[in-house]
Amino acid sequence: MLKTNLEFSRGILFVRLKGDLNRSTIKELKIKDFKFIVLNINNMYSIDSYSIKYLNKIYKKYQDKDRKMIICDKFNISQKLLKDIPKINEEYDAYKLFERMI
Repeated sequence: MLKTNLEFSRGILFVRLKGDLNRSTIKELKIKDFKFIVLNINNMYSIDSYSIKYLNKIYKKYQDKDRKMIICDKFNISQKLLKDIPKINEEYDAYKLFERMI
């Protein structure tokens, strides 16, 4: 089961995930068409290989459209799995990071 909490703040969409991310639950993840997205995986129980590939695909799609997506992962579990996607430890770091990208 996957729970998604969305919050839009100062031009950034925060997508907070809780639960298991796998082939069946990844379809519940609806990432909207925003310029800046923070995908918070701090409360994930597990992520399967299909979901890793799917998230990398979403990231590449966003980069091609001149949008930015980063992962919030304070435990660094995604360091090797999602190595191409930029990472931050805390959500508030996103404001500073995206300000530099503008």
